[in-house]
Amino acid sequence: MEPQSLYRAACLAAETYRREIVQRLGPAHEVAAHAEWNRDRFWLWVIDRAIEHVEGRMFWAECGKRNFSRAGQRPDLDLAIRRVRDIQQQLAGDSLPSFKAKEELVRKLAEVANQLLE
Repeated sequence: MEPQSLYRAACLAAETYRREIVQRLGPAHEVAAHAEWNRDRFWLWVIDRAIEHVEGRMFWAECGKRNFSRAGQRPDLDLAIRRVRDIQQQLAGDSLPSFKAKEELVRKLAEVANQLLE
């Protein structure tokens, strides 16, 4: 599998997001779309890419050879991936959690996501 660059893919994803927002809401929202990607969406996107790497679906060069396709070899990684998905669903839920509750969910997400890569 050909290694891909997370940095290059992140730039493309950010640009795609910015274009979609500008197309829907107009050019006045371009700066806000860029800021939202950087503030709210980038890290969630990166966590999904790390999961792809650990599961062996995509080789991201920045995640390293050692971490590629390790999920099948380590049951704790499968559990971590399930926990990440559960927390992501809680963050994306219909109701808006309080700032403190969201902060706690993001803290838990970071803690679990840090288990994915060595």
